[in-house]
Parts: sequence; structure tokens; C-alpha cells
Amino acid sequence: MKKTMTILMCLVASMAICGSDCTEEVKNPDAKGNNAEISQKQTAQDQDDRPSFLPEGTIIFRRTEDEIICFLPQDTEIQGLVCRGDGHDWQTVFYTNGKLALAWLAETTEIQGVPCMAASFLREVFGGSSGVRFHDNGNLSRCKLAKNFTIEGRAFKKGDHLSFDREGKLIVK
Repeated sequence: MKKTMTILMCLVASMAICGSDCTEEVKNPDAKGNNAEISQKQTAQDQDDRPSFLPEGTIIFRRTEDEIICFLPQDTEIQGLVCRGDGHDWQTVFYTNGKLALAWLAETTEIQGVPCMAASFLREVFGGSSGVRFHDNGNLSRCKLAKNFTIEGRAFKKGDHLSFDREGKLIVK
């Protein structure tokens, strides 16, 4: 079943990126929507420069002044969280200080007392992002709730997105 879902995800993603005939080469859009090709040469060079906190087999997609954007080779425990991997299926982002910036959880996880929802392909397509974001000090910045939850006297429902400031205080919009 997992292999079938992975293949289905790749087909849907390929069709969305390059059109229904998928005859052109698949490129990966960067944050600004520009196409950014992953070249074998750059990937090999980045692997030589792979920071020690990244697991073997991690593909470094891009480095910025503040972040390292990569793809984990499989679901991997990082900083106590099981992050989705499996090649190019789920992007993981680290700050240059080694702390997580963005993770897609492989399982529902309580982070700093907040029940954060696991990521799944169908949830991303139909239910809004369940990516978990962190501040560069390691504190939780944003997540999607895995269950009904009350924090700082306010009740929230499963599926709500919560945001926190650098000190961990709830940001109410």
C-alpha cells in the first residue's frame, strides 16, 4: 500500500509540475516559484559538504544564507521528531545552526506540549498544510493540531493551525 501511495504521489506531482503528458523534464520550483533543477554535479558536491547533523543519503536541494533545504532518504528521527523522508517526497529545512526550520511529521507528535498532526499526501492536497515550523531558537512556530486542544485558556479544534512567537507564546489572530 505504501509503495502504491508513493507511486501515486509521484504521478500526481509530476502531472501537476509538467502537465498531463509529462514529456518534459520535471523541475523543482523554489520558494519564489522559479524552476530550480537539481543537478547531479551539485548534489554530489553538496554531499561532500553535508553538515554532520544530516543523515547519510540526504539530498541537499539548496542552501541559503539562513537555511539548508534538503530531502531525507527515509523517515528519520531528528531532534526527537520522526520526520518524513523517502527521497524527494518531503522537504526538510534546517537553519544553518542545525535546528529544524520545517519538518513533516511521520507520526502525530506532541511538541512543547502541543499535539501536532502527522503529514500525509492526501491531507496536504485536501486539508491544508500540516508542515511544522520552528523558530531558529528551536521553539515551535506553527503547527496543525492533531486533536482538540486548549492553550492559554483558549479552545481550538483538531485541524486548526496554531502560531507561536519566539518565546513560545500563542499568537492570536
